[in-house]
Amino acid sequence: MSKIFHIISNNEWGGGEQYVFDLAQRQKADGISVTIFCKPVPEIVSKCESVARVIPLRLNGVTDIISAYKMAKVVKHEGQCVIHAHNFKDAFTACYARELSGNKQIRVVMCRHLTRKGKNSFHYRWLYKHIDAICFDSQLSRDMFMSTNPSIDESKLSIVRTSIVVPQHVEPASLREELGIPSTEVLAMYHGRLDPEKGIDTLLDAVARLKADANISPFRLVLIGKGSKEYTAHLQESIKAKSLEGTVILAGFRHPVLPYVASSDFGILASIVREGCPLSPQEYMSQGRPVVTTDNGGQKEYVVNGENGFMVTPGDSAKLAEAMSVLINDAEKRQQMGMKAKEDFFDHMDYEHFYVQIKKLYGSYL
Repeated sequence: MSKIFHIISNNEWGGGEQYVFDLAQRQKADGISVTIFCKPVPEIVSKCESVARVIPLRLNGVTDIISAYKMAKVVKHEGQCVIHAHNFKDAFTACYARELSGNKQIRVVMCRHLTRKGKNSFHYRWLYKHIDAICFDSQLSRDMFMSTNPSIDESKLSIVRTSIVVPQHVEPASLREELGIPSTEVLAMYHGRLDPEKGIDTLLDAVARLKADANISPFRLVLIGKGSKEYTAHLQESIKAKSLEGTVILAGFRHPVLPYVASSDFGILASIVREGCPLSPQEYMSQGRPVVTTDNGGQKEYVVNGENGFMVTPGDSAKLAEAMSVLINDAEKRQQMGMKAKEDFFDHMDYEHFYVQIKKLYGSYL
């Protein structure tokens, strides 16, 4: 039986942890033995135990030799297996563990979910030599990493776009009824972390422009997610200052999110930072909803401007409002773009496409 060991080292459940959970669940269904090394955080341990064997470790980063030693004891007699890290600090731990175990049949791979420049210090040069493969979630992420010319064999690098698990049927949530939004009004939605880097302030400026335009059909913007108390208070004050009460609704955290996505008319991701492969545009696409997004991240590798969504310049509220206005005022255009978005997602972006490529990352070890 093939054996995969994943490493999770965060202290709270987030997108990265869900990524590992979904992958472990799919691998288990494929008859693979899956073990997850994670920190002894009750929420993370309990969730991971539902799909895999769990071994709690400290996982305190590059200098944590104790965790590497304990991991080495686990994998020492496992023969051919894969340790799958999901950030560089855990990749160090995995490579240390292989060296300490004496098991030369271990393959160490890593998925890179950030758009950051590659480091080239002595420690990282050691890692690049010992790791077997690094998988980036977009061409952008790979290009950014290589922009500093790190000393790594480029044959170790590959690109696999992250994807989402979509149930066969998603029943739309009764969000309109809950929030009192008439069926005649268009429902635009943002979901994710409430954070300045997500461009939410630009989005509020765009909504203020739309509200002041007499030619715009009635609409609402629903923000789903949570953020810091300070930023949430800032958003509440900004909504009030721009006279957007009732037009913009802070709906809080909702899980699972796909039923809420399915209840919207279109989605928005106005990030002002470069994201490798943001998942929220894919979630809208999977439910037949077009998305308005910025063109500074990996989303430009699968959102085709004017076909399955719109792309705008980060921080440009005028262009963002212009794109939103098309989807608000033109129901036929909105439907056509949504159908194209769904077709594109299931044609070459769904979870099975992702999983087939991830298996190639493991090579003959799977």
